[in-house]
This record gives sequence, C-alpha cells and structure tokens, in this order.
Amino acid sequence: MGFDDLEAAEREHNADDESGEATEQSSAEAATETPTDAESGASDEASAEQPGFEFDDVKQSPMYARPEAWAELEDALDLEVVRELRETGIRNEAKRELHDAVLRVAARHPAEIADAVRDARRDD
Repeated sequence: MGFDDLEAAEREHNADDESGEATEQSSAEAATETPTDAESGASDEASAEQPGFEFDDVKQSPMYARPEAWAELEDALDLEVVRELRETGIRNEAKRELHDAVLRVAARHPAEIADAVRDARRDD
C-alpha cells in the first residue's frame, strides 16, 4: 500500500523500456556498421538521432510532486521542449534525456527552487 507510487513508476519504467528497446536495438545495429566516406555526412545526423546517453547510465530515483505540477512539467516538455528539439532536427528524444535535462537545469537554479517552495507554502 505504501509503495503504490513506486509500483506505478516501475510499470511506467517498464513500458518505456519496451518502447525504447526497438530504438536501442536499431541504434546498436547502426553502430556496428562502419560508415564510408559518402556516409560520413550522415554520421552527424545519426548522432542527433540517438539518445545522449544509454539507459544503463541512469539512476532511477522517485520524485514526489502534486499532479498539477507533473501536468505542468509534462506540458512544458511536450509542447515547448520537444517542439524546439524538432526544430533542431532531434526527433527521438528519450524521456530519460528530458528528465536528466530538467534536473541539470534545476541544479543550476537553486535560488529559484527555494523561491518556488516558499511561494507554494504561502499559497497553501
């Protein structure tokens, strides 16, 4: 009962793994092919088509937030970040890449995080 959110996160994680396996497998197959000189221009495009890091490089850790905060984050990622990535040619961003970027940006803005906590306490 106390681990309901953990079980939901694990189910989501497993669903992400299943959807990403085909992409990772095709990426691994592409990595084993040696590009020729004619294909070397395509290798730059291939780097934009592969995730920035492998799934094995991640640490899964729960984040606890209210549903409206999750919805706001998901909307920002889906409607703004993904659109901007598309404009630069990145079409297959992995959820782990987006979450990693969110954490790196948050780590660079600790004062804004403290302000947001204070604001939330004032509002409640």
